[in-house]
Amino acid sequence: MKRLAKVLFYSVAVAASVLMTVGCSTPYPFGTLYTKVDLPVAVGNSELQWSRKGTASCYSILGLIANGDASINNACKNGGITKVSWVTYSVNNILGAYGIYTTTVYGD
Repeated sequence: MKRLAKVLFYSVAVAASVLMTVGCSTPYPFGTLYTKVDLPVAVGNSELQWSRKGTASCYSILGLIANGDASINNACKNGGITKVSWVTYSVNNILGAYGIYTTTVYGD
């Protein structure tokens, strides 16, 4: 009985570890140690001319605390944009301990 409990404990521990490292479905490529990606968002046309740029960010600490407003609306407000040409999204994350997520809007 002790052996069964021990095997069960280690099986659950391994399964939990694997699940924690693969994460949920994310909208961007995620590196377990470090992530720095810049991605387009399916809005507008990057070949259009633009005169303004607005950004909005949020952050995450240890995956336990997250705060901020990285919405497209907030980025437009910060850049004084009323007509959106296109939007990009960037992620900087170190060990899942600290992450900054930024939405950048280009437009007029």
